[in-house]
Amino acid sequence: MEREPTEQHKTSGLDMKETLEWYRQSKSEIPPIQETTFPYPIEKKKLIELSDKELGGLLSLFPENARRRSILRKVVGQPITWFHRDSTGKKQIPTTNPADALSPTAIIPSYANTEPWTRQVPAADVWLYQIPQNAVPEEDIRRLVLAQGFIHEVGHTIIYPSLYIKDNTLKFPDGKIINGLEAVLHFAKLAEQHPPISQYASTFRGDNNKFESSDPEYDVKVAINEELAETIAAHLCGFAYCSDDVRGKNPFADRPEIKAFVKNFLNAELIS
Repeated sequence: MEREPTEQHKTSGLDMKETLEWYRQSKSEIPPIQETTFPYPIEKKKLIELSDKELGGLLSLFPENARRRSILRKVVGQPITWFHRDSTGKKQIPTTNPADALSPTAIIPSYANTEPWTRQVPAADVWLYQIPQNAVPEEDIRRLVLAQGFIHEVGHTIIYPSLYIKDNTLKFPDGKIINGLEAVLHFAKLAEQHPPISQYASTFRGDNNKFESSDPEYDVKVAINEELAETIAAHLCGFAYCSDDVRGKNPFADRPEIKAFVKNFLNAELIS
């Protein structure tokens, strides 16, 4: 039985301690990939514990139409960074000072930086952070964290246009034509019928486990974006750490309709 997220639990969604332990116990692994050329620039490669061709293989997990819709511009390696101890479910604050961290395992593995969008056509850079070896001594676990984070952030680069570009129109595999924002809002209605897909996603649910809140600082689009990115990662990775150990390795056991939506969303063709 999964618990509804409390405020304390939402903050704990920023701490990877339980996630890391579950990765170890469940023996979760990077999904099978065929290493291939990564078609985007990579900066500060030495800070990334995944090779160019591994990133190419992970990107290839996404259907062709999803890759075409992505606004990914480049990947950038970043130094070790944590969530600051003043972070909340509504406001995440990064810090490179371990003394200011929420905890030693409140590490930030990845981030989609949309700052380029403010200067030009829609674009986003995926940042991949070094994972601290004192918090995660196992190389395979560090690489797994990065792989899941990378897939999550690429998911964002596909979701952003649907959320924020008015004339974003998609053609689903069954021929249905739908506005991108309407599609994402439909996902939100489906998701609200269930607990969050992952512990991290629980950070962003609002009042009564819904994508709504009386708090004026609550950003519903950010919340839905994070849930959908985590759901895409769960679909492509085949796992999602949550408070239900049974569902961890079968993330859609109780929500086949959401798996069907995500598959259709990723395979949808952009027609405008």
